Parts: sequence; structure tokens; C-alpha cells
Amino acid sequence: MLVWPQEFDGLDAWVTGAHARVHLTHERIHRPAEWVVSGSLEDLKHRWPLARVEGDRLILDVGVVMAAPESIAATLASRGVPLDAIGLSRSGERCDPLGGEATLRERKLTFVETLRGADDAVLPLDVLALASETGLAPSEELLATLEARSGNLLRACRHRVRRALTRLLVGRYPSEALDILEQVRGLAMVLPEVQSMVGLHKSSRYHHKDVWDHTRQVVRQAIPEAGLRWAALLHDIGKPFTRSFEPPRTVHFFRHDELGAVMFEGIAVRLRFEDPEAARIGRLIGAHLRANLYARTWTDAAVRRFHQELGDTFEDLMHLSRADVTSKRPGRRREAIHNLYDLRCRVSQIKVADALRKPCIPKGLGAAISAALGIAPGPVIGDLRRLCEEAVRDGRLPADPTVEACVSFLRSIEAA
Repeated sequence: MLVWPQEFDGLDAWVTGAHARVHLTHERIHRPAEWVVSGSLEDLKHRWPLARVEGDRLILDVGVVMAAPESIAATLASRGVPLDAIGLSRSGERCDPLGGEATLRERKLTFVETLRGADDAVLPLDVLALASETGLAPSEELLATLEARSGNLLRACRHRVRRALTRLLVGRYPSEALDILEQVRGLAMVLPEVQSMVGLHKSSRYHHKDVWDHTRQVVRQAIPEAGLRWAALLHDIGKPFTRSFEPPRTVHFFRHDELGAVMFEGIAVRLRFEDPEAARIGRLIGAHLRANLYARTWTDAAVRRFHQELGDTFEDLMHLSRADVTSKRPGRRREAIHNLYDLRCRVSQIKVADALRKPCIPKGLGAAISAALGIAPGPVIGDLRRLCEEAVRDGRLPADPTVEACVSFLRSIEAA
């Protein structure tokens, strides 16, 4: 049940989109709520001066807010897609200016031309986001209309493009919606890097799996959280540009993970991703192969370094790696999933063991390092102390090392 945020106390506020439809469809919702609030955009900016502005909308912690300068019904109707124009008030009253409930009963996905307007460039994405949320397939007539409008996406507001794509990705049926987006040429207009994966296997000298089918399956299997599903969609975008062949019939995609992370930098700028979200997705793309390389022969030190290098990205990477297991061979699939589970268990065990056995580093080590190695006090000294701590855990230094032993160990690393 939706809890009405206190931010809207005393306001004429209506929830719309999937959060209004949930009482009719019981669909799962994995994205922030959308609200329509009586008043002008300037009034709402004055009420929430710290809110982020994206075009004609405000972004609050409680969701996306649209202003209704004339009336709630008129603003809902301007959304143009009946299923997306249903509003629900705090008291449970419904506002349905375009007959969205009727189209839902008829299982129709439509839009109203006169209200949405031929100039609304992002319309194809909004319609397919609804297809992803509800599982309703566009009619042949609607598909033709969407294809005819796909070129307009090139001049669409980038914030709205990203918002609609995110909405599509976190829906219940993202792989089907992505397939339709490609069919109507919308994918090429907004994400040419992803479009390049479509049909890639058909041009291969030797057989390899269909990268586009694999990508859509990874998106479907990923947890429906925006950052993870973006990473799932983009994790292999470097493959079309790194493919190489080795006799007799081997195909390689060397360093496609690194190239994919670099390519995403351009996507992040183009679609106006917020910096923290862009950094998170980029790290996941660049590291997406690493967890699936794990083997039980890894030493505790190797597992520890792996976890420390990933830091906050570790949990996200484990979820992405689990979704990236798409083998059709049950045995291979079970083995890959079990390896990921084993890695997670090893990390947990090592963290507990390390917490119980904190390395004993001698007092005055920082000053000794500074004097012996000629390093000024600062973050580098802390990094070198941590190297000594790790060496104690690994057994490369004794359990209670002297200052001289630690300095000698650091000199040996420097010499190597």
C-alpha cells in the first residue's frame, strides 16, 4: 500500500503511472513514484528549493513531481497514453481522463495523438516502458507509428530519454520491450552502442552466441534495480569492436570489458546520468568478468585482495555476475552459480576471521617508514601500513613483526 509522503501535506497531490495502476493490475513496481501536484512549476520550485529540476519536472526523494497549473485532469491527459494517465488521490478517488481503465480491460496499448502531439519526441520510449511494465504488446498499427516517429528521439530531452529507458529496464518484461524498441529502430537512435550487438553473430567467421539475445537475458535475470539493469544492458557493448578469431574455430573478445567501461563514459554524458550513478555503472561494466573467473584454488590472500579492490562494488558485481550466467547447459550453469556462491562464502569467512585477528603492527611504524623510505607524512604512509597488515595476514610477515622487519619488507617490495 502506498504511504502518502508528508511532503504533500496540505497539497492537492495525485499519484500516477504504475503506482496508480497497482490497485488494478497488482504489477510489481521497481521505480520511484510519479506525482501530479496542483500549482505552477515555479510554485513547486519555491516550495522545494533544493529539488533537482529536469525539464518540466522536479526530482524529490519521494519521486518525480509534475506541476498541474490548470487542473489535475488536464495534466494527466497531457501524458497522452491512457494507461499512464490514471491518477489516484490520497482518499482513493481516481481520475481517468483518457479511459485508461477501459484500455487495460481490453488489453490495449494506445496513445492519444491530439493530446500527446506529433512533436513529443520521447513518446516511443514512454509507450515501450508501459509495455515493459504491463506485458501488453503494441498493435501493428501502433508499431508502425512508433517506427515512423523513432527519428524524433534524436532531438528528445536527454533527461527524459534516460528516465524512460530506466523505466523500461526495471519493468517486468524488459527483454520483450527491448526487442520491440530495436524493431521500431528506436534502439539505434538512443543507444547505437547497444544496436551494434544486434545480429553480431551472423557476421562472425566462426560460431559464437548471439550477443543481443544474451544481453536481453542478462537484463531479465538481473535484480530490477536501475543501476544493475543498466549495467546488464551495457556490459557487453565492447564486444563488436574487440572480436578476433583464432584457428581452428575460436572467437575472442579480449578487453571488451575495459572498452565497454570507456564507451559508457560517452553514454553517461549523453544521457545526463548523475555522477555517482555513472561511476557505479562504469565500475560494474569494467569489472563484470572478474567474479566469474573465480576458482576454488584461489588463496585467501587472493580472495581478500579481490574483495578489497572492488570495495562497495562487490555486492553489485555478485548480482550482475549471477545474472550473466546464461549457459543452456544445466551442468555449466549450476557450476557457475555454485562458484559465485562459494566466492561469497569465502569473502564472508575471511572478513570474520580478519575481524577476530586484527594484525598487530608495531607502534611508530609510520614515522619509521617516513624516515627510512624518505616519504613525507600523508596518505601514502597509510597505504604502506596497510600493506604490512596484509603481509601479516598472509604470513609474509610474522604475527608480531618488529619495525625493522616491516621496513625491510617494504624495501623488498620497492626493489621488486
